[in-house]
Amino acid sequence: CLECHNLTPTAAQEAPVSLFVNGKRFKSSVHSILGCTGCHSDLDPENLPHAKPKKVNCGSCHSDEGEQYAKSLHGRAASRGNALAPRCVTCHGNHDIVPVNQKDSAVWPLKIPFVCGRCHREGTPVQRNRHIDEHDILSNYTESIHGEGLLKQGLVVAANCASCHTAHNI
Repeated sequence: CLECHNLTPTAAQEAPVSLFVNGKRFKSSVHSILGCTGCHSDLDPENLPHAKPKKVNCGSCHSDEGEQYAKSLHGRAASRGNALAPRCVTCHGNHDIVPVNQKDSAVWPLKIPFVCGRCHREGTPVQRNRHIDEHDILSNYTESIHGEGLLKQGLVVAANCASCHTAHNI
């Protein structure tokens, strides 16, 4: 797969659709042992070039998380076709998913306020277009005792957004 999908970012940017998959980052991903068609099961590696793959259904392997997400505010918004609704890749990434207990994970506890803040801080499309009763969410959290403990003291056991709102059943 990487013979085509390991194009340099510059070459990939010139293509109508980006083909770039960082092979080095994919090899360190938790999903590297599955290979590409482990997730992109609709593709036949012998039939090239292939059509655009279907969206990966992470819940086919991660069923508990998938069920929680489907029932959540985010999942229900996604099922209605809401373009602003986060999907698994929004928080976890796609070809570079690292276990949550590793510091370079996209969802390492120190990163959670910023992952959530990508959508829930002032001025974002979510904040502008959805009725959210709270305001200054990221700055209020940062200045709270939990934010101070997590972000200033590095206490990964301090409460972050997912501690109350949960990771998948928002």
